[in-house]
Amino acid sequence: MADRDRIRVLIVENEGLVGCDLAATLERLGYMVAGLCRTGEEALNMVGDLRPDVVLMDVHLGGKIDGIETAKVLKKRFPVAVVYLTACVDAETVARARETHPSGYLLKPYSETELSASLEMAAVRNREEQRRRRYEESFFHAFQSLEDGVIGADVAGRILFVNPAAERVLGWSVAEASGRTLTEVYAIHNIEGEMMLVLPADDKEDAMPRQLLLTTKTRERVLIEDRVTSVHDELGSVVGIVVLFRPLSPVEKPAVAAPLPPPPQAISSSTAPLVDIVESISDPLVALDGQWRFTYVNASATKLFRRDKRALLGQSLWDVLPPSVRLSHYEALARALLHREPVTREIYLEEFSAWHEARTYPFANGLLLLIKDITTRKLEVERNNRLDRLESLGLLARGFAHDFNNLLTVLLGNLALAEMRYTNEADRPPEITTAKQATLQAQDLVQQLLTFARGGAPIKRQISLSELVKTFFEHHARVPHVHYYVEVQEDLPEVAVDPNQIRRLLGNLIRNAEQATVRGGDIYVRCEVATEEEMFPHETLSESPGEFAGVTLEVRDGGEGIASDHLSRIFEPYFSTRKSESATGLGLTVCESIAKSHGGTISVNSHKGQGTRVRFFIPVDGDAEEADALALGATFTSPSTNSRILVLEDDHLVRALIVRGLQTQNYEVVETVDGNDTVRLYQQAMQDGRPFDLVVLDLSIPNGMGGLRTMEKLRALEPNILAIVSSGYSDDPVMAQPVAYGFTAALPKPYEPVELIRLVKSVLVSRMRPEV
Repeated sequence: MADRDRIRVLIVENEGLVGCDLAATLERLGYMVAGLCRTGEEALNMVGDLRPDVVLMDVHLGGKIDGIETAKVLKKRFPVAVVYLTACVDAETVARARETHPSGYLLKPYSETELSASLEMAAVRNREEQRRRRYEESFFHAFQSLEDGVIGADVAGRILFVNPAAERVLGWSVAEASGRTLTEVYAIHNIEGEMMLVLPADDKEDAMPRQLLLTTKTRERVLIEDRVTSVHDELGSVVGIVVLFRPLSPVEKPAVAAPLPPPPQAISSSTAPLVDIVESISDPLVALDGQWRFTYVNASATKLFRRDKRALLGQSLWDVLPPSVRLSHYEALARALLHREPVTREIYLEEFSAWHEARTYPFANGLLLLIKDITTRKLEVERNNRLDRLESLGLLARGFAHDFNNLLTVLLGNLALAEMRYTNEADRPPEITTAKQATLQAQDLVQQLLTFARGGAPIKRQISLSELVKTFFEHHARVPHVHYYVEVQEDLPEVAVDPNQIRRLLGNLIRNAEQATVRGGDIYVRCEVATEEEMFPHETLSESPGEFAGVTLEVRDGGEGIASDHLSRIFEPYFSTRKSESATGLGLTVCESIAKSHGGTISVNSHKGQGTRVRFFIPVDGDAEEADALALGATFTSPSTNSRILVLEDDHLVRALIVRGLQTQNYEVVETVDGNDTVRLYQQAMQDGRPFDLVVLDLSIPNGMGGLRTMEKLRALEPNILAIVSSGYSDDPVMAQPVAYGFTAALPKPYEPVELIRLVKSVLVSRMRPEV
């Protein structure tokens, strides 16, 4: 990338070491560091010479002015984007920073991805803004140099701009014309002396210029040719008009016998020049007098209020709108009317379930009110906010899951070891079994949170779906007055799935069915082989599964059903037709996430009052991890010699559990807490002629070298190393595809010692198998 194409960044940071480290990071990421300074005064002196695209600004600086004050001055003097890079999160600081309109507000500590994304967006927005300004300036200079007259006015008809050519013809200077009404400054008539309309050409069928008589400030007439066009904002709303005209004859004195009609004093259907403009606007537009009474409504406004013009004219705005609108918006609109200032409000009309944006402009002794339907825009904003919340939830869930799964591993492991002490099940205290069941339920809640928030990459293995369904109902707590009918095909092919996630999917579907049959009823569960064409004709599919055979899990109830207008939204996060506090609207979202992550499809068929049928279709694709090919469910005999196992685990409680479990099988276990020690001990063992047979690596080591980086270094020493990766981050790609990263198998936390022992034996035995 050429230097001229790289984003230039000026760093303003009072901590020298932090600034230097940030500069090194930016250079490594491909940005050009234009300079580094510690005070706001120094930054103001340097920006003019360095010409950065983006300024990374700390709030607390070493000089007399802080970062926010520095940004205020920078924005006034230079075309530069400012991104705050700070640890300040208090409301006062954030409010002050917001007033400077920054391009970003990045909190420390931050990731390189967040830093890079903020810089890229800030630079792009700044360059687009500068391009827009140059574009506007070029138009302004072009208008100024035109020999034709140019007049710009807002939607209320107030003049905003007059170029020199127009000044000469009109007799009004730009200072005199600005703020006056268009009809006062640009008074036009046809050859017969009738007042003509200021009509945008793009709203007319005939776009040809018109020949008119213009009346100047000194009451002289000029034959002109004009063209008028409407101006729209980025959302398509009309915000003003531009008039382009040129004189065709010298100025003529008006004839005494043909006096000009006086300018109109109020809007009427026959004389107001703005009438045809506003009638052509697709958005509702009304004029109000000082008593909130309608003096004009266009056709779109009559449709919005569902009344004809005669019924609206003279009626009060507040008699037409619902009382809730007056309660929420009267004060703001009254202030706009009193102070003669424009205002924008977002109004919700409950009767139509629609959001509208209301813009007011001072007009005569009242207001001009332009109303635009923004329901689609509001729904999109709400959807984006929900996605942002999901992303935030995902970040929180991953950190929570890692630490909590470590604790659950210790709890589950020690409970399992306690169980093993009682050879006779009758002697085993029931509290141990109860505690173990609660621990497994806690594990399920954590995994459900991860699945919903981040998609939860499945850790697949070949299982019998029919056995999973049977086992589920053996432990499921039945709801009173609900009858369960389970029909499972016995010869089902095995499918490659994550058993924990499929149990969660089935649990959510059963819970939804139970809630739909709260007064009692029947729930039918079927599990059978089927094709997509047979099982899903004309149904609402979350995603087409394609052409393949598979296994279908169906849950059907005879409950209240789902209304047809709700079916298209059932997979949306937070959408629920239930009003109870426990209704989160997340159940089917989780199910859809699980279905997609398994390459399957979930479908819903429902009618109001006739019950609901939900089908989960999973392909028989054999897409299980290679670890399953090791027959993890089988029983193995360890090699005759004692195997040596090297363990990397930073949590001392989990590490102690691993060591105790493996030592019960007479394995020689060496433990480490950091990846560097693991690599060193592995290399030393090779040199001593006593290599390790297996390594068990924790994926994440805070403030140390984790399992993935450790595995890369170990494979450099021994390409055929046997390794098991374990982590509380069950949604990590390494856990979903361990073989792709060089591992032999994956063991998600929490787990019982027997699961660890079974997996270790299977991995060790795999090396003894002869190659085919």
